[in-house]
Amino acid sequence: MLSKPVTWWSLSLVTAVVLVALVAVRVMSPRLPGTAGASASPTGLAADIVIPPKTMPAPDFTLSDQDGKPVSVSTLRGRVLAITFLDSHCKQLCPLEAEQLGQVQRSLGAEAKLSLLVVSVAPATDTPASERAFAATHRWSGDWHWLVGPPDQLASVWKAYSIAVQNAPDNVLHSSVLYLVDRDGYERAGWAAGLQPDLVTHDVRLLLS
Repeated sequence: MLSKPVTWWSLSLVTAVVLVALVAVRVMSPRLPGTAGASASPTGLAADIVIPPKTMPAPDFTLSDQDGKPVSVSTLRGRVLAITFLDSHCKQLCPLEAEQLGQVQRSLGAEAKLSLLVVSVAPATDTPASERAFAATHRWSGDWHWLVGPPDQLASVWKAYSIAVQNAPDNVLHSSVLYLVDRDGYERAGWAAGLQPDLVTHDVRLLLS
């Protein structure tokens, strides 16, 4: 069985590998080390990975949310999307990211045209009840959807978004990345684990403007 220190290291390593891969295969401008805020990129975005406008359409998919309703990237055109990948039973990195996302939502206000799309990395254990409890614990507000589907369909979405998922004893190891998609359906920013809520809020506001 993996100990917690090894698990945390594995998660961090997977995230690092994913971000390196994204830089290698996609046309992006990484934030310079030690910089933050609007000066980090010519576009004004402050993310770890910044994507030039209208260069990378977000891969579309349709999955069912916690209410059993179909949700897709294309039908949410006109809203900024925050797409991430979580496990509602996770006790390590997922709750930290969820808390940070809740801070972003509260800073923006419930009326902001932001939709949080959480793609399950643990379809065998995620349930509508556990998803709602997870969201309530971290005080999510506004428009959010916890998305599930058949394993092969989820695997296709993970691959499209460069998310690595590996089952381990009593745990699910997965890369932790938050993508921001603009109102025209293009990927614009990528954040690794350890979000800075004020900077994510800055980027969402910029994409909403």
